Amino acid sequence: MANAEGPLARNVALARVQEEARQVLSQSRTDSDYLGDSLDISRDVDSVAEQTALQQEINIVRRTVQEKERLVDITAAQCRRLEDELEDQRLAYDGLKQDLERKKLSLAAAREQVERISHERNEIEERYQALLSSRHPAETRSQPVDKPRSGLRPSAARFLGGLATGIIGAGVAFVLLLQLDPPTFPDFRPSIAQEPVAPPRPQAVLRQASSPVAEDAGLAGEPLQARPVVLGTERDRLSDGSGGPLMLVLAGGDFIMGRQMALLNDDEGPAHGVRLGPFAIGATEVTFEEYDRFARATGRRFPGDFGWGRGTRPVVDVSWSDARAYARWLSGRSGRAYRLPSESEWEYAAAAGRRSFFWWGHTAGQGRAVCFDCGTIWDNYSSAPVGTFAPNPLGLYDTAGNVMEWVEDCYHPSYAGAPTNGRAWDEAGCRFRVARGGAFNKPARSMHATARHRFVPETRINALGFRLARDE
Repeated sequence: MANAEGPLARNVALARVQEEARQVLSQSRTDSDYLGDSLDISRDVDSVAEQTALQQEINIVRRTVQEKERLVDITAAQCRRLEDELEDQRLAYDGLKQDLERKKLSLAAAREQVERISHERNEIEERYQALLSSRHPAETRSQPVDKPRSGLRPSAARFLGGLATGIIGAGVAFVLLLQLDPPTFPDFRPSIAQEPVAPPRPQAVLRQASSPVAEDAGLAGEPLQARPVVLGTERDRLSDGSGGPLMLVLAGGDFIMGRQMALLNDDEGPAHGVRLGPFAIGATEVTFEEYDRFARATGRRFPGDFGWGRGTRPVVDVSWSDARAYARWLSGRSGRAYRLPSESEWEYAAAAGRRSFFWWGHTAGQGRAVCFDCGTIWDNYSSAPVGTFAPNPLGLYDTAGNVMEWVEDCYHPSYAGAPTNGRAWDEAGCRFRVARGGAFNKPARSMHATARHRFVPETRINALGFRLARDE
């Protein structure tokens, strides 16, 4: 019995040991799996940290590259700006050189005219002496220089002839002096820290023109042709609810354009009749405030103000194409046909029916406009806010001085063959466009109502802006 229980007990004990071994092995496998999982998790944690650090480095490099690209863009824009300024100066220099060549030709022609007049004077004196000899031979032989019966001594005749020649020579010299403008280059002043401060703009300077316009008694230049008739003033409402530029509506009419005797510039003649239909023209030059609205809306280049300020100053640093683009944009916003005025429209409105050099008379005077020598604090320094000075009899401001104004026409050296219907004189492949009205850095004679200036269409300088016209 005892022997039988011995093997059974051993089998039971062996089974127990085997079960415990199986449990230990199972536990070991479980621990091993857990440890493996832990190792895998640790490896995952290390990989995420490395990826995060690498991503941060990539972001830093990307931001650095973006900053360098931005600096490169800024530098490129500055280079383009400097190139534009250099091109403007080159164009201005070319224009001055061309003016100098033209004035050299005028000087040569004037000298030839003086020589011709002197020769004619000598011939007249010789004929006079011959006439005296034929009429009074005895008296002439015995007393060649005594009193002749005509009552005029030969010496007196020579004196009068010399005096006439002197007067003619002085007149020619005066004309030549007027021809020689002082050179004026575009003014690119980087700072105005030491410049005089312009006074505040006078209050309520834009006075509405009445219709019909009252006679301007006391002006020095007598009206030699009919005064243009102002039908009224209008300000179109734009699509965004804002107001457009103030426009004077003119009835149109007949007038004499240019001057018959080109005393100052050959390109101001010949004088010719022009018949204009109704049209509207801006009461003031287009301002920075008006043009900046267009530039923001279209993403176009903002013109420079040369440190003088923007607001109600006339916009400058704009090309002929810039001015036409603004007119097209305004036409789309208003539903009206805006454009640049023709030369004849501009002169008709600026002269206001007068044949004097300026709408107020034949002399520039002091304090009537801004030019090189007009007696204002802006002279040869900067433009003035529009409407600072009195308007002409029609109600137009700054048609004399301040800044020159682009017009639509192609430049021609004379009016021979010019249109007589008031339309712009254009041609294919036009090299030069016309500007009118004088400027703050030009002499007073550049402000004459008939004076003309020419520029290549891409010119952008600190003394050249524009005003608008509108079809009626």
